[in-house]
Amino acid sequence: MSITITNTRPEHIPQLVAHQRLCFPTMNPDDWMDAEMFAAQIAVFPEGQHVALDGERVVGQSSTFRVSGALALAPHTYRGITGHNRFTNHDPAGEWLYGADMSVHPDYRGRHIATMLYSTRKELVRRLGMRGIVAGGALPGYHHHSDRLSVEQYIAEVVAGRLVDPTLTVQLKNGFTVRAVLRNYVDGGELVNDDATLLVWEPDNTEP
Repeated sequence: MSITITNTRPEHIPQLVAHQRLCFPTMNPDDWMDAEMFAAQIAVFPEGQHVALDGERVVGQSSTFRVSGALALAPHTYRGITGHNRFTNHDPAGEWLYGADMSVHPDYRGRHIATMLYSTRKELVRRLGMRGIVAGGALPGYHHHSDRLSVEQYIAEVVAGRLVDPTLTVQLKNGFTVRAVLRNYVDGGELVNDDATLLVWEPDNTEP
């Protein structure tokens, strides 16, 4: 397998629309990115949009935009901060890179593609001299433990390494720290809690 990471181009959009539905089958369809949204993201901040390719096949995706800390580090929802996936809050001088979306095709998970995409985001932050990355992180494993743990307790168990979450564990391994809980961040569907982690990565004090 030879996976390459490149900036998203208009010709990738049809595959990306199908990719969203494969990767987030339980999500509220109103929150899936459609063709118009992907086109808006490329128009607003082309440097921040990436795909992972196996040949010409899209197998991973990353969407980001620049934002001020006053907005990114305060309580927010996914729809609110992303302008419903159109990145209307993009600030060309924003000191933080906001990680709006990242996904890997189900057939390609476990092959370190997410780490490749995170590395690409980190390289962009360093190249543009930004403070770091902020993201809202879903907790897809929480529903297995919600009958006995609060969201805060679940996060603490994952951070301590006593539980594994499909998303948060990968983010922690990539140098992110949990700053807070974002309440009602996204409508994740019946199998995903609506709350999320507020994650931060800063190049000065975390590696890689």
